[in-house]
Amino acid sequence: MTQEKLWQDNYNAYMNYMKRYRQRPSKYDPKLAKMVNWMKYNKKLLAAGRMSAERAVQFRYLLEVAEKYRMVNQHSYVHTTEEQWLML
Repeated sequence: MTQEKLWQDNYNAYMNYMKRYRQRPSKYDPKLAKMVNWMKYNKKLLAAGRMSAERAVQFRYLLEVAEKYRMVNQHSYVHTTEEQWLML
């Protein structure tokens, strides 16, 4: 298997996971660790400028899609000033 095919397979697996489950793979699920590590590694390559132009375009699209499925904190925190805290 070539590096290009392996990269494309990982890309497709990540994209298919997000489309199917409408969320990004969780770093807390050991079965999804490979996908999470692939994403982290490729983010580092992109930031360092060591990714080919074709892959960079494709990967940036994946990042856009992943941003839509970003997990949201379920707790709502109230942003208060110090004076408001003192009044509580």
